[in-house]
Amino acid sequence: MTLDLDTIPDSDAPASGGPGIALSDLPSVRPGRRGVLKGVALSGMTLGATALTWGSAAAPAVAETSPSGLDGWDRNDCSDAYPRGYREQRDNTGQYRNIAGACFGGSAIGSDNCDADGWHRADSVGSTTYRPVSGSCSGKNAWKWTVDGVTYRCSDGRTTEPVFWIWTRSYLSICRAAV
Repeated sequence: MTLDLDTIPDSDAPASGGPGIALSDLPSVRPGRRGVLKGVALSGMTLGATALTWGSAAAPAVAETSPSGLDGWDRNDCSDAYPRGYREQRDNTGQYRNIAGACFGGSAIGSDNCDADGWHRADSVGSTTYRPVSGSCSGKNAWKWTVDGVTYRCSDGRTTEPVFWIWTRSYLSICRAAV
């Protein structure tokens, strides 16, 4: 036999007490059995639904950090610096130069500017120096961007190279690495 809340009759028993002095001007309403059972059922469903969410809460996002301590974003945008997104630029160096662009800015974009961990390199080759920087993306060094289902890290840096025997030029360079 199943329990149907609409088939439970209301109680017609007289109330065993009246309202206090503070509530004497309010009309007296006595809850019926059906109303109490509905309240108990709703309370149980609410408690059960709440308990289900306790174990399934996602872990808080943590910003990624490079091996050298550079801060990066934990999400796939740099909306603080580019609230409307940006127009991705194709790489002009490295292994991704013949596919759709992912990063933005810089005179040199590509995997040639990356270290083995996929962050902007911090070394020198001959008289060319690579240095990661933070600040182009709201104080972070890197952000992630997804293109054609692949997520890339775009890590900012500066490259300094000789132009003439006494002059050098320094420019923003971007490391693009698949993550």
